[in-house]
Parts: sequence; C-alpha cells; structure tokens
Amino acid sequence: MMKRILGAILTAVFLSVLCIPCAAADTARVYPGFSDVAEENTSYEAIKLCYERGLMNGTSDTAFNPHGQLNVAQLVVLAARLYDLQNGGDGTVPTELPDLSQSYLRFYDEDGSVIASYSGEETVNGYTGGINPYFCLSLEENDATLPETCRLEVGFEGYNHLRSYQGIKQSYHSEPGTMTHGYQGTGYTFQELYNENFLWYMGMDFQTLPSSAWWYPSLFYLISESRIDLFADLLAPLAGEPPLEDFDVLTHFSTDSARRDMFAWLVSAAAGELDILNETVNVPDVNPEETQNAVAILRLYQAGVLTGVDEAGNFGGERELTRAQAAIMLARVLDPALRVKNA
Repeated sequence: MMKRILGAILTAVFLSVLCIPCAAADTARVYPGFSDVAEENTSYEAIKLCYERGLMNGTSDTAFNPHGQLNVAQLVVLAARLYDLQNGGDGTVPTELPDLSQSYLRFYDEDGSVIASYSGEETVNGYTGGINPYFCLSLEENDATLPETCRLEVGFEGYNHLRSYQGIKQSYHSEPGTMTHGYQGTGYTFQELYNENFLWYMGMDFQTLPSSAWWYPSLFYLISESRIDLFADLLAPLAGEPPLEDFDVLTHFSTDSARRDMFAWLVSAAAGELDILNETVNVPDVNPEETQNAVAILRLYQAGVLTGVDEAGNFGGERELTRAQAAIMLARVLDPALRVKNA
C-alpha cells in the first residue's frame, strides 16, 4: 500500500516538472495568411490572433481548415497552451522530465534539519484511511522525539524542481481485524496532498500510460496544475455510462470529436478568472442544477466568451466543435476587446 502512496506522491512531482512556465514571447508569430480563411470571414481576426499568440496552428503551411472538427486530444492541447498563455508563458507546454529512477522523500523539522530521508525504492510505513495520507516514521520509537509539525519534500536527485507539504504530528494505533491493521505509531498527516488532485494514481502505474503520445505533456500539465481531473472530467465522459469495454485512452483521445460542453469546461478551467461582462445571462438549455459543468459554462457566458448557437442563446453542448468556432471563443479569452456584451 505504501509503495502505491509513494508512487502517487512522486508522480505528483513528475507532473509538476511539466508546469514550469515559459517566458512570455517578445514578439508574436507572423500570420501566414491561410488560403481558406478570407479576410471578410467572421472568424478571420480570431484565427489570426490565435495563430499569432501560438495557441493554434494551421493544418498545413497554407491552410487552417476552419470547418474541420477538433478531437479530444487537440482540445486538451489547446487548453494547456491557453493556460500557459494566461499565466505569463508563450503557449509552449514544457516537456522536460527528470530521471524517474532518482526520486526521494525527505522529512524536515521546523529548523530545517532532516528527520528522515528515503529514496524512491525504499518504503515508508503508512496508510490512507481517512481524509489524509498518514506516514509513520518507523525509525522513531519514542513519540516525543518527533516535532509537532514537519515539512515533506518530494523530488528527484539532481533536479531542482520539487514540491513541499506541511505535516502535522499524529499518533495512530489500528485495531486488530481492521483494514489498516498493522499501521501504528506516530507520524504525520498531509492534507494538502489531496488538494493537489493526484491520488487518482493510486493503483495505476503511470508509466504504462501512453507517454509517447503527442498530447501527453499537455494532459499532465493541466493535471499537475489541478486544472482538471482526468477520470471525472475526461475519461468518464469519453468512456460513457456504463463504461465502454476495453476502453483505450490513446484511441479515444485521438478519434473522438470534441463537443462544445467539453470545450467550454476546459476553456473555463484553463482561462482562470475572467471579468464579468454580463451579470445576467439566459441559457435555456443549461440548467444550473442538472447540466454537467453548468457553472463553468455560465461563467463563460457572463464573461462574453460564449454567445450560444441560436438567437435564443442555447448552448448546444452536445454539438461537435469546428476549428473556426474554437478559435473565435479562444480569441475572446485572449483579447477582452473581442468579448460580447448582451444587448
């Protein structure tokens, strides 16, 4: 069990190295003038802006394919680039990785002295019964020798990027016959670990995921920044209810068409807080109590990013998304002057 917990924590560090922001670009890319996007087209300025800011590319050097559909993988990549742009980067998702064989955990006291240090191959006694991961430092036999608080540092040898978590001393003595029987002693709880949104890795070997896939860094960039929950927000909707048999992430990410509801949710997660332009919005087909991700969708209406698919303002969440439609909404996030205010 503890090896699984340890793997989850070290995976979080692995993910965090993908979120080092890039320096903002000094100059925009030069728009090539795609042959299939006329200047009088309503999406021309949006496509031009998205290209110049490094958010979208053409399908070739000369064409944008405005009526082409986006798949889920492309949508995830767009969201990752948007998040990077919104946080001072240039839209480039970093791909540098540490040496995964050189992982470690270190516990420090209030004075910065090391209480204990473990390599990724070593095991620290612990359990996850309750709301927090709990670590028992087995080298300590006397409860009183542990300070009341500590700092847990997780990282990779020779790699500068790391994460730290504050822990609180706690004693735990399990009862015979319980699920956590055998875990007892004094250690630390780290509630922040759950807030980092990575314990879904429990029981999953992240190295078996398709790390060679071109969209892989973007997916984990968003996960590492706690912008999305892979299972709840992406895999579950793709797999359907009940889940498809033999669900293959790689295949479905690359083949399933992106829908407006998933796009709106990802854009909302990546864009961050946007100024409210429309205090009151009326979206007939979005029920705040029943529609999935209704809060995110309505927030984009209030910000003037979404305007609906008809005169009534219906959202049309199940409709597939074209590249031009995506560019228009993404451009509104990038440039507040393009956002739409209700009449």
